[in-house]
Formats: sequence, C-alpha cells, structure tokens
Amino acid sequence: MRLELDVRDKIALGLTVLLIVGYVVFRVYGGGFAAVEGRSMEPLLHTGDLVILVKRDRVNVGDIIVYSSGSKYIIHRVVAVYEVNGYYCYVTKGDNNIAPDVGDPRRCPPGPFGVSGVPGDSVVGVALTVGGRPVKIPYIGGITLLFRG
Repeated sequence: MRLELDVRDKIALGLTVLLIVGYVVFRVYGGGFAAVEGRSMEPLLHTGDLVILVKRDRVNVGDIIVYSSGSKYIIHRVVAVYEVNGYYCYVTKGDNNIAPDVGDPRRCPPGPFGVSGVPGDSVVGVALTVGGRPVKIPYIGGITLLFRG
C-alpha cells in the first residue's frame, strides 16, 4: 500500500517537520523563533517569515543575528566583529540597508565602519542556517505580528 499526499498535505507535513526541528533546536541549544518585520533583510527575509534561532558562543561575520535594542528586536547580518575590554561587539546591517546600524556607543565605542557595535550580551540568537541560508517558514511569523499589533 502506497500513501499518496496532495500538495496541501506535503506543505502541512513540511511545516510540521520544521516546527519539530525548531522545537528540538530550541530545547537542546537554547534557541527560539523570530518573526521578521520590515524590509531591511530583503530579498532574503520578508515580513512574516519565521526564523529559527540558536544560541552560539561565537558569532561570525556573515551570521544573521537577532539582538535587543531598547524594547524592540532587530534581525540583521553581522558585517564586522571587534573586541572592547574583553567582550565582543558586532556591527550589523540589514541586507537591504545602505548603512550599518548604530549600536551602543557607551559599551561598544566606534569600531569598523566608524559606528558603534551591538554588545554581545544584547544578542538573543543566531539564525540557524543550512547551506548558508537561514531556515525560515514563510508567512507563519505574520500570525505573531498580528497579535503584537
């Protein structure tokens, strides 16, 4: 007996597998999920994408991170890493942005690119990647954005 799945069943199965993988990653590595909002990471990430995050001891240039900035969270790519007084600072930039983000000048004085970086303890997680591309679930993050208002 062969089981045949239609397109909707395949999509549902795929989403279920991704959610299970995300949950396992979350439990094992202390990660989580992030809903993308805005156009700063287009064309790679779009509003409503749900990205799987992992905790890592080391963040590298090219990694996509989520960091807290005041009361909001930002998902951008690391374009430079430098060290100040024994802790790491990360210069970040949205792929679709012209200039890098302004970090925390009190804790990360201007480094590469002449801007301050994001302190390492502000990093919430690093986007899980497969083959150099972030693992994401399109549109699902839009549900959480609706509840945020």
